[in-house]
Amino acid sequence: MSVMLQKTHQTSCFDCLSSSSSEWGCLTKSSLCVIDRAKVSLTYSPGENVFNQGDEANGIYCIQSGLIGLRRLDQDGNSTLIRLIHPGETIGYRSFLKNMPHCNSAEILMPSVVCFVGRSAVRKLLETSPALALEFLSHSLRDLTQTEKRYMESVTWKAKTRLLHILFVLYEKFGTETQCGEHLIELPISRQDLADLIGTAPETMSRTIQRIEGEGLARFDGRTVRISNLNLFCRHLPHPQ
Repeated sequence: MSVMLQKTHQTSCFDCLSSSSSEWGCLTKSSLCVIDRAKVSLTYSPGENVFNQGDEANGIYCIQSGLIGLRRLDQDGNSTLIRLIHPGETIGYRSFLKNMPHCNSAEILMPSVVCFVGRSAVRKLLETSPALALEFLSHSLRDLTQTEKRYMESVTWKAKTRLLHILFVLYEKFGTETQCGEHLIELPISRQDLADLIGTAPETMSRTIQRIEGEGLARFDGRTVRISNLNLFCRHLPHPQ
């Protein structure tokens, strides 16, 4: 079973910054009121799961704050991190719409607030708001496009390029700058998870980190990544496609 820490203070969907960037942003005020009355906001701590692979999909989850990792277990019980989920995104919708168990687990990586909208409310909204169904279809197509993009990156970019790219994404989300001008990233995931995200083996990850440090692009200290020259770091990033 998934572990829920506690029910948190209800934030109105009208005041939530994440709702405007999610599928719910297409809803009218009256439809948004349906979610406001039906949703439950829950606070989670790192290591807890919002849902587990194989759980019944009883509704849809919207990430209000924090960071979530989608994990997939193989037949041998090995866990692979396949994607990071940020505030404003919804999860569990595909399993819900297909009326199938969740194919992944959703693990909390940073303290998070997640809003859950149950089956009856979602069904009511889908019946009365065709635009919402189109938004979920668009979301699914965007996910498919991203999957294809990540696949192409995995076969065309070298491990160093893929690692620098994911580090820069994490820097944009969680990076800070010290008074002396050093840029820091407190990694919310392990090196094994980083290897999963860039599609490489842990030993290749270790060699890639050594190369990045040898070229003076970044320095790894546990889960802290230190970048002394951000301009130099950015010059080694892949060009936008």
